[in-house]
Amino acid sequence: MKPPPFQGILIAGLLALSVGLILASLALGAEPVSLRQAFLEWRAGLSYADAPSLSIILQQRLPRTLAALIAGSGLALAGCAFQALLRNPLATPYTLGVASWGALGAWTGTIIVQGYGVQLYFLGLPPVQVFAFLFALFDVALIYLLAVGRARMAPTVLLLAGVTMGMLANSGIMLMRYLADPERLVVMDRWLMGGVDVLGYQPVFTLSIGVLPCMLILLTQSGKFDQLGFGEELAAGRGVNVRRLQLTTFLVGSLLTAIIVSEVGPIGFVGLIIPHAIRGIVGARHRLLMPLSLVAGGAFLCFCDIIARRAMPGETPIGIITTLIGGPVFIYLLVSRRFSGWR
Repeated sequence: MKPPPFQGILIAGLLALSVGLILASLALGAEPVSLRQAFLEWRAGLSYADAPSLSIILQQRLPRTLAALIAGSGLALAGCAFQALLRNPLATPYTLGVASWGALGAWTGTIIVQGYGVQLYFLGLPPVQVFAFLFALFDVALIYLLAVGRARMAPTVLLLAGVTMGMLANSGIMLMRYLADPERLVVMDRWLMGGVDVLGYQPVFTLSIGVLPCMLILLTQSGKFDQLGFGEELAAGRGVNVRRLQLTTFLVGSLLTAIIVSEVGPIGFVGLIIPHAIRGIVGARHRLLMPLSLVAGGAFLCFCDIIARRAMPGETPIGIITTLIGGPVFIYLLVSRRFSGWR
């Protein structure tokens, strides 16, 4: 698919819009906060007790914005990588069942561990996050044994294995819902809707040390994805180690997704629509597509979080917002472009 005219202007506009959304995420919430007033309070060297605007931004808004940036960027980049790996425009970070198994782990941690009064913390992380991450890793390991641990990895087999594992996990989730008491049922249903309403910088630190290295590894593979798009044999003839590229994408992308899901829950549509929307600006060149998807994914999740804070009294789960926005956008992309870049 050829990139549209005025590509440079579109890219500059995208970057400017992303920066604006990030700043708006700091300023907008249940009550708006003046960034200028916060800057003046910081320049004056006031304490948090005497600087309400600065206190709100640094202690509440900034951790939440950073969590949305990291999670949205990671999901968009992973979606872009999996679409290239599986050569499927419908692939998402959750295609291989990582989100479903992470959700099953979170349910297990809530029902079995907390339900019996047992508290298991690992590196300061609560049981819900620990079990979500471990179950997601179990899904990755099993898919590796089923579909990847062979002389040649077939994208179709990998896709079918992921769909099957996801269905198994969904059955387990239904069992856990049946066993749960009403109070925990409400809590876990809310977790399944996703959210970046983090408290403090510990979740941001957890996301950073896990997600940022994975994103860096995927970005370094961008040129190889361009070659893979022409077919495995042609890519191999041009010096690409196809087997290594497939394994790296599968393992790193799955690990990245598992970390995000364990921390903020399964947030849908980011990894599906953002790569397609950016592909309409820069075409199918992954050297541009992947970094711009990363930027746009973070900004998009910040935008959705702004709506989640202000749409209704209280707070709307961000997963609902991403679905309400992402569904119509994806249908528009489907109808207007017909995935012409995948022919």
